[in-house]
Parts: sequence; structure tokens; C-alpha cells
Amino acid sequence: MKQPTADAFAHLVEQYLGLESLEVTEELLDLCGASVDVRALPLLRQRLHEEEARLPQLEARGYVRLREKGEQLVASLRPLIAALEQEKDV
Repeated sequence: MKQPTADAFAHLVEQYLGLESLEVTEELLDLCGASVDVRALPLLRQRLHEEEARLPQLEARGYVRLREKGEQLVASLRPLIAALEQEKDV
């Protein structure tokens, strides 16, 4: 079988991890390592804005659990973004 390019390999990994359970994904990250650095800031900011915009809609529709999960995500994204922004400025 032909060796996939870096982009093709990244796509295969992304596709696989999107389907895998969180527990196995965490185990793979522990084994192979992963880092979140300032390169992630644009994506993290985007996710923060998306979740903040979604919260009122979820509340209006009565989706309590999804709203709570969204609030947890927003609460974890804010300090992560702040920490990365400080790292970027150093």
C-alpha cells in the first residue's frame, strides 16, 4: 500500500478520532502526546464565540443539559484562551 501524504494521514487520523470514544482518544493522546499552543487560538476563539451564541438558543428551546454542557465548554475555553494569549505575548 502506498504511503499517504501528511495531509492525507492527518485526515485519516481526524476521521478516526471523530468516530472513536473519548476514552480511547485520551489513551492515544497519552501514548502519542499532544500539545495545544498559540496556533490553536483562532480555532479556540471561534469555538468560544459559537458556543456563546448557541447558549441563548438552547435555553429558549429548553435544552437544559445541552445548555449546561455549552456553559461548561465556555467556562473552560475562556481561561485556556487567556493562558495561550499570555504565552503568545511572552
